[in-house]
This record gives sequence, C-alpha cells and structure tokens, in this order.
Amino acid sequence: MKTCVILAGGDVSEKILVHKGEMLICADSGYRHALAQNLNPDILIGDFDSYTEKLPENIKIVRYPSVKDVSDTWACVEYAKEKGFDCFRIYGAFGGDRIDHSIANLQMLRNIAEENLSAVLYYKKQILTNLNAGETDYLIPDFCSYFSLFALSEVCRGVTITGAKYPLENAELKNSFPLGLSNEVSTPAGAYVSVEEGNLLLVMTEK
Repeated sequence: MKTCVILAGGDVSEKILVHKGEMLICADSGYRHALAQNLNPDILIGDFDSYTEKLPENIKIVRYPSVKDVSDTWACVEYAKEKGFDCFRIYGAFGGDRIDHSIANLQMLRNIAEENLSAVLYYKKQILTNLNAGETDYLIPDFCSYFSLFALSEVCRGVTITGAKYPLENAELKNSFPLGLSNEVSTPAGAYVSVEEGNLLLVMTEK
C-alpha cells in the first residue's frame, strides 16, 4: 500500500510520524503543525483562508478556490488518490474552533472506507478508523485501554467482539443508540472485531 500522511488544521499534540517513502501533505493551516515539528511537506493544498502567512517558495502549492464542495483536508485525500495512494494517516482532523469540520472528517473517513481504501485519524491518544462489512477479526491491541464502536450506516449487523470485557456475538448496532460505547481489551492478545453488514466507526484510546 502507498501511504500518504495528511496534516489538517485541528488540534495536534502527538508526535507526527512520517516514514520513508510516505508523502506528506498539509491542508491549509496544517502547515503550522509541520513547522512546529520540523517536518518538510511535499505539498501544501487549500484555499489558504486559515494559513495567512507568506507561503514557502520551495514547496509545491495547490491552491483551491474558497467556494468548493469539499474541505481542504478532503481535497488532500482526493489529490493523493489521483497520485495512486490508497492508505491515509491523518492528523489534526479534530478540535479547533469548528466542530462542523470534525463531523465532515468523520464522513470523509466513511467515504474512504466505501472506496475500499484505508484511513486512520489521530487525535491526542485516540485512533479512529472504519470497518466495512465483511471485515473480520480486526485486531485492537492491548496497548489500547478503551475502544468504542459506532454504527455509521443506519444499522450494522453481525457485529462480533471477542477478547473484550463486553463481548458481542452476531449483534446489531444502530446509529440511533451508542450501544458500543466504552469497551475494554481483556486479553494480552488484544480484542477482535468483525462486522457482516454495515459500516462501523472504531475509536481506540491508547493507555
């Protein structure tokens, strides 16, 4: 898989990891996070209504109009997809002054999953990803103290959890009731999650 790291403009307190061979894109004011951690992005993308300082001359810049159908972060994902990237690690997708951007990024996460691509969103000690129908035995490692499951589709069926304080077998989760909130890994081998129908949001909290 080809991995792209994206820095959005929300809160970032954790260390941003960029491995050799990965592309680093900053969405608008996400460039400030790169500067704060001495990272050199490959490209800056956005309408630059948030990052109003002088833009660097040695980094490729793709400027979008302020009137567009997607957020700057989503524009970064679309750009990377066109370049053949199919795995995304996204920092700064939450927090800040705009909760609507956080909600938009959750919808973006589902959109990525529906295209059978992979994405992980980071926020402080929390890791968010998406499970599509048919995904079996997704490992939640024991370094996560808590995890929660939420139905993003109207209903998720055939949800099974093993290796957890609150196991489930062939259960049904609805997006109108947070039954999967706040579970715990109970074995050193970790917990496992699978879903037969629907789209699940998985939120893991590191110890």
